[in-house]
Amino acid sequence: QIEGQGHGAVFDCKFSPDGQHFACTDSHGHLLIFGFGCSRPYEKIPDQMFFHTDYRPLIRDSNNYVLDEQTQQAPHLMPPPFLVDVDGNPHPTKYQRLVPGRENCADEHLIPQLGYVATSDGEVVEQVIGQQTVDQDEPGLEPSILDGMIRQLQLEQDQRTGADQESAPSGPQNGEGTPRRG
Repeated sequence: QIEGQGHGAVFDCKFSPDGQHFACTDSHGHLLIFGFGCSRPYEKIPDQMFFHTDYRPLIRDSNNYVLDEQTQQAPHLMPPPFLVDVDGNPHPTKYQRLVPGRENCADEHLIPQLGYVATSDGEVVEQVIGQQTVDQDEPGLEPSILDGMIRQLQLEQDQRTGADQESAPSGPQNGEGTPRRG
């Protein structure tokens, strides 16, 4: 029983290696930490921590792959999310560095730039500007620095992949359609 929220189910539970602590998550999104000893390390973090992408709608493409509805990207290919409270307000930069992929970011990259964007069905939603998919030919919109960095990394990866494919043999070397056992 969760006060004011009704019944909740425990979804997952993990024990620490020494067996002195365990943590559970419940159906209401709570993280519960139990154990022996001092709770001082846990007092350093905010009571509410969500990713700004939590609860965003997902869709499936023609291949039945999952995509983020607003950005039309696979969730695992999106930049690391920002930590926010229950109202969507971003936490200070010291907490943003706890997110994998943001550990070594400059301070200005740890403060999300929020804006309002119209979706394909005309609904206006709040979105982190650095994660918009902007058509670069559209007048009046400046390209995001984050988008430029992602394009540059993708270009470098494509160049490395292309170089690897050129140096690797592309098929059977004996001139036949199928490889022959030696």
